[in-house]
Amino acid sequence: MLLELIENKLIKKTKVTIEYKEKNDTINKLIDFIERIDIFENSITASADGKLYSLDIDDILYIESVDRKTFCYTEDKIYELGCKLYDIEEKYGVYDYIRASKACIINLKRVSSIKPDFGGKILALMDNGEKIMISRQYSVILKEKLGLGGKHR
Repeated sequence: MLLELIENKLIKKTKVTIEYKEKNDTINKLIDFIERIDIFENSITASADGKLYSLDIDDILYIESVDRKTFCYTEDKIYELGCKLYDIEEKYGVYDYIRASKACIINLKRVSSIKPDFGGKILALMDNGEKIMISRQYSVILKEKLGLGGKHR
């Protein structure tokens, strides 16, 4: 294994790139180790196209669980995360991430408007135009977080 370290005082964030011929246990352990480092406290490590990325948490619109995999969506790309939704809630809940449903977490900073919908649900319009339905169960928490008088039952 070769290790190349490059100091660049012009960059704002540290970037880690892992280049490998074949993904194996050593690479998986290295990925796991990097994902657990809290140096990136305002970012989240995600993968796409066989590469690892450090995403600013404010750039993420929402995070969704599909077929036991977790994906995060930015304006221009979909990334896979190596963690579960409850891990995201636990670690990033203080950053205005809230549950929209059992399978989705939204970034409140990226919501441009909300509108009541049928059955106590709320329709959130994301700043990229996507619409996310917030279930009745979680709409109470959203209202509370926004100071709209929602209360836990």
